Amino acid sequence: MTLYHAIETLLVPLIVLACALSVLARYAPRTRERVKAALAARLGGAAATGLRGRLVRRLAPQAAAGCASGCDDGGCNTCGSNTANTTNTTDRQQGKPAEQVVRFVRKR
Repeated sequence: MTLYHAIETLLVPLIVLACALSVLARYAPRTRERVKAALAARLGGAAATGLRGRLVRRLAPQAAAGCASGCDDGGCNTCGSNTANTTNTTDRQQGKPAEQVVRFVRKR
């Protein structure tokens, strides 16, 4: 086995692993945050100091806010700023979602 094959044998799986973690982080944000929180707790939590403390602060879960955070329970289009029809407030007060009109436009 040459040096090239040894480097290739180590480098290709690392690239595949990095890509798989990236895809997992993109499509499973809650799982990513749970794993990061568990890892931060294993490293010592808030009591950690020095380099370990900086790593724990970096891994500690951040408060997710907004519609695009992926952490809301209502799914997509749950934020009030995201709705197009704001005149239908009685339905929202009764717990019904606001109706949104979908228009199809033919391209020329």
